[in-house]
Amino acid sequence: MLSDQQTATYLGSTPRLRDSRNDRGTVLLMFPAALLIMVILGAIAIDVGYTTVRGRELRAVAASAANDSLAALDIAVLRTTGNVVIDESAARGIVAQAIALGPLPDAQLVDIDINGFEIAVTLRLDIELVMAPALGNLKQVTLIRTERAIVLT
Repeated sequence: MLSDQQTATYLGSTPRLRDSRNDRGTVLLMFPAALLIMVILGAIAIDVGYTTVRGRELRAVAASAANDSLAALDIAVLRTTGNVVIDESAARGIVAQAIALGPLPDAQLVDIDINGFEIAVTLRLDIELVMAPALGNLKQVTLIRTERAIVLT
């Protein structure tokens, strides 16, 4: 069995005497910085997660409103001529009612695009962020989602 001196000589280095006084407190200095980084990353994760969930909810509301707007389809014209005729003002009213009764009543109708067999509903939602205002001047994010409903004949 080799002694520490022989091991150090064998490895090609000289043994270093450890001065424990120089190493004391280094973890204490790094801990606040590490804690600050963890808090900032946690805050970012909370806001990104919240925004993602709200975006999915907005997409679901837009899809539901687009499907509901098909109630403005003129069935009599479709049956007799085969043409798709959708009353845009009735569709707007139906979409506005679907938004008001849905889980995101703060969502705003941006546009309804009626193009042949397709209705596209675009909604907008302003989200107040939870943690970002404490870290900077970003207070809200605007989400815009578009969903389509297609009339199959």
